[in-house]
Amino acid sequence: MRVNIYSEELTDRIEIIEREVNGNTFTGLRFYLELPVTTMPSGDQVRGPFLHGPSDDESSAVTFWGDKDSNSLRELLQKAAWALDDH
Repeated sequence: MRVNIYSEELTDRIEIIEREVNGNTFTGLRFYLELPVTTMPSGDQVRGPFLHGPSDDESSAVTFWGDKDSNSLRELLQKAAWALDDH
């Protein structure tokens, strides 16, 4: 599966969450998304006010999961940041 998320959908709203499944704790890094509301004549995309509160679980988001006891998620995200730096 491939998921495309475009820059205009990204926000600076992130959340770290934990879930326990069968005695194993997993940590998630959640990126909240918002769609632009309209495009102005200048070409700028403008967002309207966020209508749902920050605790609203129906907000669009993408969550990346990793094991609580390993650095696998952190290492993968760091590798992605290095790839962007090299680009």
